[in-house]
Amino acid sequence: MRESDGSVEFLFLPQIQQYLQDNMARDWWRRCSATFWSQDFWLPAGITWDEIHTSLYDILFVPLFIGVLFVLFRHCVVEPFLLLPIARKAQIPNKRPRPPQPNQTLQGLYQRYETSPPKKVLAEASRATKLTERQVERWLRRAFAVNRLNRHDKFLDCGFKMVCHVFFGVMGAAVTLTKPWFWDTTLCWNGYPNHPVTSDVYWYYMILLGYYWAITYSELPRPGGKGSDKVQMILHHSLTILLIVFSWTTGYVRIGSLILFVHEYSDIALLAAKVCHYAGYDAPTDPLFVAFLVLWGITRCGILPFWIVRSVFLEARPAGVEMPALYMMESWFVGLLCLTAIWTGLIVRTVSRKLRGEGLKDARSATEDSESDKNEKKD
Repeated sequence: MRESDGSVEFLFLPQIQQYLQDNMARDWWRRCSATFWSQDFWLPAGITWDEIHTSLYDILFVPLFIGVLFVLFRHCVVEPFLLLPIARKAQIPNKRPRPPQPNQTLQGLYQRYETSPPKKVLAEASRATKLTERQVERWLRRAFAVNRLNRHDKFLDCGFKMVCHVFFGVMGAAVTLTKPWFWDTTLCWNGYPNHPVTSDVYWYYMILLGYYWAITYSELPRPGGKGSDKVQMILHHSLTILLIVFSWTTGYVRIGSLILFVHEYSDIALLAAKVCHYAGYDAPTDPLFVAFLVLWGITRCGILPFWIVRSVFLEARPAGVEMPALYMMESWFVGLLCLTAIWTGLIVRTVSRKLRGEGLKDARSATEDSESDKNEKKD
């Protein structure tokens, strides 16, 4: 404190104010967090969070670290030593169109609208760049063609995912088939929350959670295109992450391990069909796609709704598990069933296309491919 012109000036007032603000914000966050995670709200009477095996370390740091390992595993092991040699042997082309001339204005326009800016915005960009509207549209289409996945990229992407899902399928079978709750789903709820988590279940959860973090990030920079289901893919991965985290946090590990297990095998068959398709080996593509249809029908349209979801809605409450956490879990499952219905619709459309003799295409990218081909013809 010092005296100046008859007034008292507090030298440390800014530091004190900052300290108070920081502590007030910290106290506010702690109160909000304690309110949100109130065990009286989420858990049955007499049960505390300490009785459930969960921590921020488990659901955040370990999976994110594993996600980084997946990225390194892809780019340092799987692609250079497995997929790229196969791609070269199969002579999969890796051609890309010539990129457009650098233009900061049009780059900003592309990042916001991709190839479909509104007419008014297109006219403004034309005036700002002194190009015709047709030239602006051509620039946007070329930028999209440069950034979109080509056949070589899709082969690497599907190949890596297939390798991972084969591993998850083997791991899931080794972990879940030996557990009694796999054969009797009432055991997913009886005795809750006294469900010890064995090391194999722990690592099954952490590895899968890390994988879904890794592939969710990989989807973000990719161009979507009109009619693309990129948003559905990211939403599906995000919902899967939320289901894994929520089931782990609330102690619903047994039912969570079942849903993770039944999601693997149809993915393996579909990814194998896509890998063969992109590699130009068309002979096994149709049998693999038929295997995918059978597995999808059994797991996603049969076991998921009539075995796992049925257990959540009909077996949890009789076992005494009734709390807001269960209601939240039920809402997640409803969302997952809705997305499964959307994907089933895409599969039916792909099958109808196949029956019309148009051949097997990647349902996730067929729309983008057709749009890009159309755009390239315009150029």
